[in-house]
Amino acid sequence: MNQDQRLQAVLDKVSQYMPLEEVEVDADISDNKAFLKLVTVSCHNWAAGSIPRIGALRMTVKVPALDALTMIFYPQADSDAPIFLFFFLITGRKVISHFNVCCPFDDQAYLDKWVKPLDAIQATYPEFECMDRYPEWMKAYQHDCTVYGLFKQDRLDDLSNCSLEYLNHYLKLVAENEKTVDSERLQTIADFHDHFKEDIRTRDKAQGMTSKFIGKDKAKRIFYEVVT
Repeated sequence: MNQDQRLQAVLDKVSQYMPLEEVEVDADISDNKAFLKLVTVSCHNWAAGSIPRIGALRMTVKVPALDALTMIFYPQADSDAPIFLFFFLITGRKVISHFNVCCPFDDQAYLDKWVKPLDAIQATYPEFECMDRYPEWMKAYQHDCTVYGLFKQDRLDDLSNCSLEYLNHYLKLVAENEKTVDSERLQTIADFHDHFKEDIRTRDKAQGMTSKFIGKDKAKRIFYEVVT
């Protein structure tokens, strides 16, 4: 499965649970080529039912070979569903992968619903073990089912399949999830979304890497208008 197929598999999975609609992205940032077309950066937004924003960023580099796909799912403001993070970066020999449900609440009932079932999914695969240290700023979103790290290419199929199973579990629950009406809980959700977006905009190294290829201003716009 290449990155285009992986992206399509994600969109197909979403379409199984809710209607999917592409949201237009400003042409100035939607598709960029640089350095004699050796680098391509493209981005997309979708809306799907109770997930009003699904942002996707693709970056391909011919030399050295690099192909990255980032997708982030933001549920609506009155849903206590986690934010779903999906990332694959493929090089000639390695794959960096990160997929996670980023949770606004950490009480046991909430974790039992959104996180614990992922244990059973992950247990069907050989352990995703690596030496990489989880970035300090991401630890606020980490839990036992978080998958993150640099892996050999022979783990790519396992990582892809596991991430899609995670996504399937997530989408099923989001589609069934009831709206939150409690004002205190709504405020916690809003604060969590704001904090997550600020972290992605200011602490994620991907924006810096993107800016090297297409410029700081365009990269910033992508991370403000598409990724978050």
